[in-house]
Amino acid sequence: MGGGWPGGGGMGGRGGMGGGESDSDRQKMNLFLQPANQLTVVQKEPEIDVSDDDDRKFAFYTDSRKVEKSKDPTHQDFDAKWEEYRLVAEGKDPRGNKYERSYEVLEGNRQLRETFLLKAGRNNTEVSIRYVYDLISPPPKM
Repeated sequence: MGGGWPGGGGMGGRGGMGGGESDSDRQKMNLFLQPANQLTVVQKEPEIDVSDDDDRKFAFYTDSRKVEKSKDPTHQDFDAKWEEYRLVAEGKDPRGNKYERSYEVLEGNRQLRETFLLKAGRNNTEVSIRYVYDLISPPPKM
């Protein structure tokens, strides 16, 4: 069984997402889905860097460049696009299922919502996972 989530449960348990996979595969999936305690977002158009407290870094490029797929799970580069106020990127999870990851600043500019939309299993069942992060300190006034 994988690590627990607040409120109980965990990856790979009854009704979970883990039937017949190795501990290594389960660990990769847990790392992929595990929420960060803290995110740092730096915008350097056309690149947006998102890093977390587990030393994972995601670089999103919005200029339509062709991005090479990294084998390092702690540093990933993505082709991304803006959909109104959402930064959206698509990829494949460690099991090869397609997913969409998006970031959106919520009303009041005090929270950031990260959303995963996964298509998992033989039936391509859609699973939506949302994490909301509070702003720790306001940006400096200019």
